[in-house]
Parts: sequence; C-alpha cells; structure tokens
Amino acid sequence: MTIDKVISVIGSVIRLKCETSEIHMETRLADLGVDSLNTVTIIFELEEEFNIEIPNEILSNIKTIGDIVREIDDCLATTRL
Repeated sequence: MTIDKVISVIGSVIRLKCETSEIHMETRLADLGVDSLNTVTIIFELEEEFNIEIPNEILSNIKTIGDIVREIDDCLATTRL
C-alpha cells in the first residue's frame, strides 16, 4: 500500500515523533517534524522507490501524508497510460 511505503520512507529520513499506527492521510508533515529539506529528501527517496518523477512545482503544495500519496498515485496512473 502506498501510504505504508510513504511512512516507511519518512521514518528512514527522520526520527518519527509518534507510532506509525497514529499516522494517517491527514497527518501534517510539520507535525511529524518534517521540514522543507526533509521533504525534498523524502520525495527523492519516493521517486526512487516508485520509479516516478514528481514535478518540483508540486513540492510547495505537499503538506500532508495524503498529499504525497495522491501525488504518487497520480504519477503512477500517468505512467501506466
């Protein structure tokens, strides 16, 4: 599942401040301690994991776990067409 991979990558980049079971689609990255540099690192890792490319202009709009999951799903859907 995409959200599980996202949480795993975030956990490999930063030390999570909560249990992974407490993280859901609406969880804000800032609440997990993710800053803008961490976000870039996380996105890079996810691009590698899913073999996708997330446009740089999207980065400023990513605020929640759900934002990341939706962007990955959109990229995967586009590459499958």
